[in-house]
Amino acid sequence: MTNKYIIQNKLKYIFSNNNILLNSIDFCKKNNISTDHLKYIIHSVDNFLACRDISKGFIKFKCPLCPVIHKFPLTCKSKLCPSCGFKYSRIWSQNIMKHILNIEHRHVLFTIPKECRQFFFYDRKLLSKLSDAVNEIFKFCFHNISKKNLRKNKISKFSKKYFTDSDIVHYGLISIIHTFGRDLKWNPHIHAIVSLGGFTKNFDFKNMRHFNVDTIAGQWKYHVLKIILNGEYNDSKIKMKALETVSKLYKENKRFFFNVGDGDINSTKGIIRYLGRYLARSPIAEYKITEIDDDKVTFFFNDLANNKKKTFITMSAEKFISQILIHLPPKNFKMVNRYGFYSRHISDKLKKAMQPFKKNIVVSKYSFYQRQMYITFGMNPFFCPECKIRMIVWEFYHYLYPPLKKYH
Repeated sequence: MTNKYIIQNKLKYIFSNNNILLNSIDFCKKNNISTDHLKYIIHSVDNFLACRDISKGFIKFKCPLCPVIHKFPLTCKSKLCPSCGFKYSRIWSQNIMKHILNIEHRHVLFTIPKECRQFFFYDRKLLSKLSDAVNEIFKFCFHNISKKNLRKNKISKFSKKYFTDSDIVHYGLISIIHTFGRDLKWNPHIHAIVSLGGFTKNFDFKNMRHFNVDTIAGQWKYHVLKIILNGEYNDSKIKMKALETVSKLYKENKRFFFNVGDGDINSTKGIIRYLGRYLARSPIAEYKITEIDDDKVTFFFNDLANNKKKTFITMSAEKFISQILIHLPPKNFKMVNRYGFYSRHISDKLKKAMQPFKKNIVVSKYSFYQRQMYITFGMNPFFCPECKIRMIVWEFYHYLYPPLKKYH
């Protein structure tokens, strides 16, 4: 049984067993994880284990007028770390808040059948195509493409007459890719936040509260199977299995599952709360780990298939670590994607049309870290408490990049 003093760092405690960790990394190596991806996993684990360990890395600030010094441990910013994940989520949410329109949105969950999930493990590049597929589905709905396909006289997509005055041309969509289920198994799915309305070609706002369920389900099935069919698999057996699976599912009259969240999200704060829940999450929250006994780990999850019943799982520490490591995305992989009027590059006309729908939000000039330190300790860590002026970087140290760097 674990000692009480390490209760706040359960994941780090489990990962700190070198032999078990090496076996888990070896498991990843044998299970189709690319060399570059494996290097990034090892790098992320090293950073996670060194997170907030002042002997492994620190930055020192000094007041330019007096001897006051503040010394801070370095953080890992890894997706493994619950603390850094929470911080990233809060910072991202704060940054996106000023772009969110104060209109109704809906949370939609897009899932993948069990027999299809393995192919997204064998070719990780397919995951990003899922987000694009979700965007194509909503584009199909908002742009009324089904009606346009029925036109006797076809109009080019590049023509000014392609969209009618009633079509919603500009909508808002944020998608988040997750690869883990509540039981830590490989279960890729997409959380989407979509605006219930958008702007016409004349930049007038129009509500759209209802989507055709059969259309979304049919489109989702089509896109997922097409993505699997075009995957780049190193193993010819996997390629053949993908072909057989796609062929079988095309013949079956089986709907691919998607789920609409309970109720609509009616405010900017509500959207931020939703996004914060799903952003940069570690595959498991530390409070769900109930026991660490020798080389075994016990955790619980609420089983959605069994009326959210609290279910406990015990597995070897090696398997537990392996199940977490496989969910670490490759370096620079985009887990969050923004489309429509939430994308980073939009026209000035669209920006102007959006302005009346934005809530006036005061953006703090202080960083998340500064605000949290002030709330907790009543101080700004980067200002001298005596002289009331900004401190300067004095020293920096990281165990991977010695020696100590001095800036004075």
